[in-house]
Amino acid sequence: MASSIDDLLSEITSLSMRLSELGEDHPDRAKLERQREELRGEARAISDTLRHPLSVRSEIAMLEARLVELSELRIGSGYSEKHLGRTIQDPGAYRHAINARIDEEHASEVEAINERLAHLRSLASEEEA
Repeated sequence: MASSIDDLLSEITSLSMRLSELGEDHPDRAKLERQREELRGEARAISDTLRHPLSVRSEIAMLEARLVELSELRIGSGYSEKHLGRTIQDPGAYRHAINARIDEEHASEVEAINERLAHLRSLASEEEA
């Protein structure tokens, strides 16, 4: 594996060029994409350790704001559901299906954000120590 960030970036660029030359159904494509993602992770880890603490805190704030945005997409309980309860019709029936679809749609993004937040918070705590 490469040792410096410049070597990593040149390897990533080289892999990207090779991938652009390959067809979508080429047998080596998946392996090269995995390798490129591993190298990107390494480069991200190196660059994260060199970041200014303010930059880390601002990215944490941005990611937390995105989580709030995603949670606000969900449909809350309406007036009739809160105050009248269930009657012949279930006023929240559509809400449950829509919220389940929203959760399904954004599950991978929420997972990636939570992983990134955990990593950045560990960096922030190391910098404070």
